[in-house]
Amino acid sequence: MKNYQCRKCGTLISNESYPNANGCPNGGSHQWNNLGECGNTRYQCRKCGILIYSKLYPNANGCSNGGNHQWNKL
Repeated sequence: MKNYQCRKCGTLISNESYPNANGCPNGGSHQWNNLGECGNTRYQCRKCGILIYSKLYPNANGCSNGGNHQWNKL
């Protein structure tokens, strides 16, 4: 399982494969960003506040608040 977040609406999901892009609430298609494998370590982005459980340090690309995520290990 991997963590995916939409750059447009900020939705976070865990999925085995790349998620369906249809139906972004912010219009058009989701723009999914692969944040990395799901795991037991908690990380929170200082910019958008999203909390994920990841195996390794998450991918910084595609923060829904613009630019890159700024991950803080909790």
